[in-house]
Amino acid sequence: MTDQVPVIIRDLPTKVRGFVCLGSDFSPCIVINSRLSVEQQHKTWRHEMNHILSGEMDDDNYDEYGDSHETEGKRQRPRHSV
Repeated sequence: MTDQVPVIIRDLPTKVRGFVCLGSDFSPCIVINSRLSVEQQHKTWRHEMNHILSGEMDDDNYDEYGDSHETEGKRQRPRHSV
């Protein structure tokens, strides 16, 4: 599965290392900040891939904005279309 997840490298705000988004077909895609070093990009890829492989993307309690935001016990993820 790890070789089937597209990776997009983009300029992002410096506080954002990366995130998982859903494509138009609802399959996961990883977006990584191009401002990171190659080593940091690899670490971010592994971190985001762990979110996908753990099944968090399928969890009904894992919603809109990424795991750095918590609202009453709900973990949130971005739902951007790529």
